[in-house]
Amino acid sequence: MTRGRRPVHCRTQLLERGMELFDRNGYHGTGLKEILDACQVSRGSFYNFFGSKEEFAVEIIRHYQDLGFAHWTLQLDPHGDYAAQLRRQIEAEIDQDQEHCFRMGSLLVNLSGEIGSASDAFRGAIAAATERMLEAIETDMRICQQQGTVRRDLSARALAELIWNSWQGALLRRQIEGSAEPLRTMVRLLWDQLLPATQARTP
Repeated sequence: MTRGRRPVHCRTQLLERGMELFDRNGYHGTGLKEILDACQVSRGSFYNFFGSKEEFAVEIIRHYQDLGFAHWTLQLDPHGDYAAQLRRQIEAEIDQDQEHCFRMGSLLVNLSGEIGSASDAFRGAIAAATERMLEAIETDMRICQQQGTVRRDLSARALAELIWNSWQGALLRRQIEGSAEPLRTMVRLLWDQLLPATQARTP
């Protein structure tokens, strides 16, 4: 029997629209009524899926990170020049599909600043999302090191920290300046000067 089963598409719709509203208005600037109206669901239906607005925000972080990982991993071939592929993919995301590219990073930047210290649930969700990103980048850097295209005097984890912290900072500047140029500059600096093995660095 399927009676009482929660329709997945409705839950997904809530997460999709909630993300859009949080992007536009922030967490505190988005009221529950606005979410319900945008999704055309009742308060009772919302609480069938999420115990609170806080839980809703935590689930948004997890949902969009899952989507981002699925999108990203389909683009890369571990048997090719992995460092070059990573650069091309990042630059393509910046140039061709900026909103998709920035969503996850922007979400973490915005929520970290707005509500990162508001509760253990928020801190835990943001920390877990950040750690998952760092582990993924660390794996990428380890592949590049094995191929001899990325420096080995720093650990793969240290390089992952460098990339992630630089990306987050560039995202903040993009939001302030309304331009993707800080992201492009970051990619050029990392891939031409900071990441390559010594013999491969651009003079």
